[in-house]
Amino acid sequence: MTLFQRAVCAGALLAAAGAAHAQNFIGAGAGIVPKYPGANDYRVAPVPLINYSNGMFFASSVDGFPGIGLRANLGNDLSAGVRLGLNLGRPEDRAPILRGLGDIDAHANYGAFIAWTPGRFRATLSYTQATKGYGGTANLGASYAVWQQGPHRVTAGGGLEWGNSDYMQTWFGVTPSQAARSEAGLRPYQPSSGLSGGSVFASWSYRINERWGAVTTLGVRSLVGDAKDSPIAESATRAFGMVGVTYAF
Repeated sequence: MTLFQRAVCAGALLAAAGAAHAQNFIGAGAGIVPKYPGANDYRVAPVPLINYSNGMFFASSVDGFPGIGLRANLGNDLSAGVRLGLNLGRPEDRAPILRGLGDIDAHANYGAFIAWTPGRFRATLSYTQATKGYGGTANLGASYAVWQQGPHRVTAGGGLEWGNSDYMQTWFGVTPSQAARSEAGLRPYQPSSGLSGGSVFASWSYRINERWGAVTTLGVRSLVGDAKDSPIAESATRAFGMVGVTYAF
């Protein structure tokens, strides 16, 4: 999943989790996201909404695609855990500018996180490492339930992402061989590790009844630093959105 889909899922799940009477729920939505981080054009993408826990075990799509993990409560609204997930990659035929760069294959990722959740506030710090040499990212996120009344809940938040050199090269770099094959005539580009982007979002959820709910998310994501300067980055700042339904159990 892309940076934008990750932000979509995070916002939607936080709002839905706060509104649901039951801790566990499943759901689905449709998101409008850029075709890839930095793209001008948009595409419609399915958005899974899953939040399930049983003891230390959990399954969640907060990072954009369903993943599983183990979480331990450390006390004082603090928890930490490990997670295994999946990234669907980036096919080169998704946009004309990508042709010749080759596909970023679907791959597994794994990582660790720590979360602090006092009341309406939530802050998380995580690190995720991709397989296949695709690199890793550190993510810092925060959100706050700014308004709750009856079946309604509004959550606002944001996040920052840092990528290591392998991650930046995979998603924003252009090797000399890729430049030679590029149908768009892209120049070679080797980004360094560093801050790659940030996002802000607002999510609204509505509890239809004890089981069913609706949720929507709107936000903006911006590339920064070497990611913003990449030759494949047509637009550094793009909006995203999602609408979906959930079923609590």
